[in-house]
Amino acid sequence: MEIQYALIGNFEVIYPGRELIKMGELQKLSRKEMQPRVFILFNDTLLYTTPVPAGYKLINVLTLAGMKVKKTTLDDFKNEFNIISIQRSFTVCANTSTERDEWIDAISKAIEDNTLKRNSFEVNRTQVPSLEKGFVLGSKAPLWVPDARVTMCMLCTCEFTVTWRRHHCRACGRVTCGNCSNNKAPLLYLEYRPSRVCDECNNKLFAEVERQMEEMKTAKEEGKKLDNVQPEELLSRFQRIRKSGRHGQKNIKRPAWLKEVHANDQGSTMSGYLKLFKGKRWKQLWFVLKDKVLYKYKASEDMAAIDSRPLLGYQVNRVVEEAGDGSGSLSTNSNSSDPRARNQWYEGIERHLLFELTHPGMQPMRFQTDSAASTEKWVTVLLEASVP
Repeated sequence: MEIQYALIGNFEVIYPGRELIKMGELQKLSRKEMQPRVFILFNDTLLYTTPVPAGYKLINVLTLAGMKVKKTTLDDFKNEFNIISIQRSFTVCANTSTERDEWIDAISKAIEDNTLKRNSFEVNRTQVPSLEKGFVLGSKAPLWVPDARVTMCMLCTCEFTVTWRRHHCRACGRVTCGNCSNNKAPLLYLEYRPSRVCDECNNKLFAEVERQMEEMKTAKEEGKKLDNVQPEELLSRFQRIRKSGRHGQKNIKRPAWLKEVHANDQGSTMSGYLKLFKGKRWKQLWFVLKDKVLYKYKASEDMAAIDSRPLLGYQVNRVVEEAGDGSGSLSTNSNSSDPRARNQWYEGIERHLLFELTHPGMQPMRFQTDSAASTEKWVTVLLEASVP
């Protein structure tokens, strides 16, 4: 009853068979930043609300039917998990990994119980031919890749600027440039309303509708409707977005080897954010280690690296405390002959957060992590990658 009074919006908390399972605040990852949101989980729905002084403002009611929860695999985002539903999909972040697991377990259990309950009522339901069968793309709201985690078009790899804007594909959630998302396609989760999609999704959706038109002929002859939309009408809803006439961003020609491994590659040995010392300052970049090669990216979802470095023959140096004065020194010999110049890069930083890669005749790569555990992990995998 307290939740009903505090809830600002049209939703019946007191409803036959409806039970409260879990309630709490999570940070929702929006396009630009994290935003506090209160989630209220029932045995049939998940409420997505905004905390306000008078209570909780209802933003969306997400049905558990067809919902999925998915844990992220990257250590840098270990407290995050994805909620994928027909109406909305997004990424949320808990305060701790334990809290994250509690939410995932609670939602997963609620989905499972709800599915079993629904199936018991639908065993004898007659199946009618529908485009939903095998029509996965566009059937659910996609997870949007956050703006801050990509610096280039995820199709053509042209870089975004203040004037060359990002666009999210409403079918797959990827970030693309205007030239690569110049189409609108009807999407099932939006009741077949035409929405902006990338070129790849547009081609797949169009081909899928054409293919399934043949399968729908029988249903059409019998006068049956397909979600109130006939296939021919569905094809007519594919649209071309009118271009503004402004010249697009010029593509940067990148070597093929920089496109071979994506920043979010699932088969990598290790990946994550590190601070790299360059030009007398630290810059945070995303690094991926795969097949004994270290790839460098501007952001964690970029499709092309800005540099790659085969690590065979490299030496991994850690900074250790010198006895007596608390200053640091390298645990192995550095390329620099001047101790003062050598030490400047790590002044004022805790030694256990630092390490570097060196190679005869090459400029050293100097790194800073956010924890001693992260330093240990990176040093271990880099040492393994530096030997045949």
